[in-house]
Amino acid sequence: MISTGIQRLDDILKGGIREEHSVMFSGLFDEDHRILMHQFVFSLLSQDYKVLLVEFKQTPRSLIKWVKEYGIDYSSFMESEKLRILDGYTNIYSKMTVSGKDMLPNPLDLPITTAIIRDILIKEKYDFLVIDDLSILYAVLSSKEEFFKIIVRFINSISLEHVSTVASFMEELTSPDYYSLLTLPFGYVISVKNGKIHVLKAPHPLSSVTYFTYVKTERGIQPYGEYYETVERLKESLFLDEEGMLWAGNERIQLVEENSEATLIEGLFEYLGEEEAKRFLYFWGRKSFQEIGKIYAKVHKSLRHVLEKIFDETKISGGGMLEILQFSNDMIVIKGKTCSQGCQTLDLRFTFIMPVHLLK
Repeated sequence: MISTGIQRLDDILKGGIREEHSVMFSGLFDEDHRILMHQFVFSLLSQDYKVLLVEFKQTPRSLIKWVKEYGIDYSSFMESEKLRILDGYTNIYSKMTVSGKDMLPNPLDLPITTAIIRDILIKEKYDFLVIDDLSILYAVLSSKEEFFKIIVRFINSISLEHVSTVASFMEELTSPDYYSLLTLPFGYVISVKNGKIHVLKAPHPLSSVTYFTYVKTERGIQPYGEYYETVERLKESLFLDEEGMLWAGNERIQLVEENSEATLIEGLFEYLGEEEAKRFLYFWGRKSFQEIGKIYAKVHKSLRHVLEKIFDETKISGGGMLEILQFSNDMIVIKGKTCSQGCQTLDLRFTFIMPVHLLK
């Protein structure tokens, strides 16, 4: 298994990326998909894989400076020769051919360019080829059909040499049909857009939840819940948009008055009766907990740690305070408190009794 460097993504992938499979990161003009791709490349290098990175988006010097803004430092891996960067950018735009050891002489001549890259991959025994980014080649080449044929053939051919490809692509540039064509040689397709990371394709079964929300930070792309673990960060993220909507980062906040929740519960008891209302609330809560519980269970050591983590996030998000009163193999008792009326703590005296085996 190859870790992506993001635990939540590894959980969806049931451990990470399987070896000898190629990975495509697709997204929009904000280039969040490129940032996540470089985080993955950094993770590959940290796991001692050897990487050849072909840069079409900008000069290698500009790339190194850009990724540092998101906490990704390639310098030590370049010094140890675990990472080599080929410049496929300069000669796309230069009036005269610029030569040098790491320069691709004519990047737009794809048959020659792919042959050069293939030769380097095999001779220097690289584990991964990274193409950053395919969108540039697609945009500047006149023959779109030829682009897809050559790229698909190239990625499949180097996979026979046990070299996997990692690439980024801006999906807005092309039609759904052409986008689907480009994904053919990739075992994994990971979409990064609109604040959501979604695994669209994998060569194996995935977790029941195939996506999660994220935040773009000075440390790159981070899962939403992990970034807002502290009250201070949550406060910093809050803002009102032009329409008066409240946001925390890229997540819209919906304000619900506590008395409206109380009215809902009272209504259930009134119309369903005590036993049926309790049964409804139990299965509603159980269903809501199970999906998030499956993800947390893979990250934390025990069920108790899972519950404590959820309690922390509930408190931070303003959902009240929860504490464990009893924890055994047969039963868990949780007491809940909420904060209202100027944040004077009110004990709602809600106690939840949950048989342990139903949460596993």
